[in-house]
Amino acid sequence: MNELRVGLIGYGAIGSCVAEAIRTVKAGRTILTSVLCRDTSKYERAMADLSDVVFTDDPERFFTTPFDLVAEAAGKDALRSHGNRVLESGRDLLVTSIGAFTDDDFFQQLSTKAEERKVRLLLASGALPAVDWMHAVAPAGVRTVVVEQRKPVASWRGTQAEGLVDLDELDELVCFFRGSAREAASTFPKSSNIAAMLALSTAGMDATKVQLYADPVASEMHTTICFESNAGSLRVDWKGVPTEQNPSTSADVPLTVIKALRNLTSPVCYGP
Repeated sequence: MNELRVGLIGYGAIGSCVAEAIRTVKAGRTILTSVLCRDTSKYERAMADLSDVVFTDDPERFFTTPFDLVAEAAGKDALRSHGNRVLESGRDLLVTSIGAFTDDDFFQQLSTKAEERKVRLLLASGALPAVDWMHAVAPAGVRTVVVEQRKPVASWRGTQAEGLVDLDELDELVCFFRGSAREAASTFPKSSNIAAMLALSTAGMDATKVQLYADPVASEMHTTICFESNAGSLRVDWKGVPTEQNPSTSADVPLTVIKALRNLTSPVCYGP
């Protein structure tokens, strides 16, 4: 298999983990060539450790570096700013900010561009388990899809949750949101990529239902999915660990990006 040259957009909790996996040969036959970030001065140590990688806050310089695929790990605004250009330049795009696709027109725009340029728009499963099975059986007919996300209070700080519940005074588990995946992922873009990915993979943004909880005593992210289809039913209950860099990001998210890179460069793929 040929080596895959990777460009990263974002070097936070996700991007830095992916970069380290590439450096230590844990992300398949990949080479990190460039990183686009907001402020290069924050990453002087990383720049020293990865001296052969171009770190830049200039999109023009980033897009002149050689890469075959761009992994987006910087949020929906970065995806909107650069996603179309990645595909237009003839490179594959691996997306983590799935919540941006609550905008149907934007999703269609990138999908159409990928088709025109004969490249791929790849959606990372992120913190969503069992997505391969649910997506496989969804064409048989989906009856119900419900996801409940229960997170520590710290994971909801700096989000719209602060206007819906008093996080400082919370002394018990509280559900502060019930609605569709479209509403959840639009309102809580840093916390509900799970809901968006689940919806795109199964019943759609409006038919997939979401419940969000704040838990004042929890230290882990606890999520439950109830999925019923004509080909079978599934209940998934799991706990995720927040990353040290960002309590809103689950530690398993960069691992799914790394797995995607391994699949793209390996003669054997597990759950592609």
